[in-house]
Amino acid sequence: MQAITDLKDLLQVQLQALYSAEMQISKAMPQVIMKVNHSSLQNALTHHSGLTELQLERLAKVMQILGGVEQLSEQPINKGIKGILEEITDLLAEDLSKEVNDAAIIAGIQKIEHYEITCYGTALTYAQQLKSHKAEALLHETLQEEYDADDLLTQLAKSAMNKEALPRLEPEQDTVNDEHVSSDDEYLKKSEKVSISERTINSPGGRAGRSHRGYNSGESRGH
Repeated sequence: MQAITDLKDLLQVQLQALYSAEMQISKAMPQVIMKVNHSSLQNALTHHSGLTELQLERLAKVMQILGGVEQLSEQPINKGIKGILEEITDLLAEDLSKEVNDAAIIAGIQKIEHYEITCYGTALTYAQQLKSHKAEALLHETLQEEYDADDLLTQLAKSAMNKEALPRLEPEQDTVNDEHVSSDDEYLKKSEKVSISERTINSPGGRAGRSHRGYNSGESRGH
């Protein structure tokens, strides 16, 4: 590994880690997508996976802008993403019911998204502090794509897939927890119904294009 003596060196190390992570994710995603039941979730994951090549190109451009001499590669393996992917694989190997399956997939993929949001957010901050405006613009673009994916997954989980996985309460429990159940039902009715289409996924004015546009660093939220 190169000597790390300043923030520029540290950013280059971050870029290598992100490149490795993107490569590992792109190889693992087809197997995950094959296990998805809902077409809306399948479309969302397929679309986001299709952005990987562009994101890899941006990382390479940022490295060139910084004058990096090393070519980005899959090695060394990103240990953080490796662990998350192994966790997802192990969970999907369990005896999951059809109702729980997609909720579990969303939970696993959002762990990946949150990891990437943190790493891209940190890289973006470094680029800003180094006053490398071209690098900043490229990293910002990818960070927004990760936010968009995370936001869309949250909406899918809330509007449908988490609801399907809710346990059925016994009649006496319904009576005892009447107020709580009523409150939950009211909340779920207010949750936005998400219909996934090419317009929803691709349009900056769609659901996936709004919520995180104002964020500049690696802040994220789950569901």
